[in-house]
Amino acid sequence: MTTHAGQLRPARPRPARGAVDRTARRAAHRVFRPRRMWPALLVSALLTVVGVVVATEVIAALAGASAGLIDHDRITSWLSRTSWNDAVTIAAASVAALLGLACLAAGLNPGHTSLVELHSDDPDLVVGVMPRGLRHAVAAAAGDVEAVTAVRKVRLRRHRVRVVVETALRDPAGLDERVAEAVAGRLERLGTRPARKVSVRVRTTEAV
Repeated sequence: MTTHAGQLRPARPRPARGAVDRTARRAAHRVFRPRRMWPALLVSALLTVVGVVVATEVIAALAGASAGLIDHDRITSWLSRTSWNDAVTIAAASVAALLGLACLAAGLNPGHTSLVELHSDDPDLVVGVMPRGLRHAVAAAAGDVEAVTAVRKVRLRRHRVRVVVETALRDPAGLDERVAEAVAGRLERLGTRPARKVSVRVRTTEAV
């Protein structure tokens, strides 16, 4: 579309909220699911060593000498005695193929992060919290519930949060539901992803 001097271009329509939310979710997913580093480092180190050895031998051969890093006569003799149908050749090829597939799978499959993703509507803003901080937030929410005397355990899973609290009430009926509601509300306000189901166990310490 062409415009004349002084004519304003029409503003681009803003994407729907659902589309923005999906874009932000994908952005956070990419950041908080980093690629695996150790397989890449291992493969690159092995390739570097092989490259250095080969380059050294080639340069030495061009100079009319031998670097002595590779025993050419022994390798040539072994290759001349070994066929493609030999068990050693098949086993070595199988091991190399399995290692290659394992490295490929490790590179394609994202790694795991210790951060817990938090909701964000901005694709350029990704937010996360350490599991320890999230456990403290859950414990604080559970501890604020009336009649809870102590929070003994907070266990985080990808889709579940388990909380163990203590109370001095003789009959703690309904306390687990109030604690679960408080914890679920705190998680909802924080915007943790994915959504987690809250389960609460109440222990009675003494009667009042």
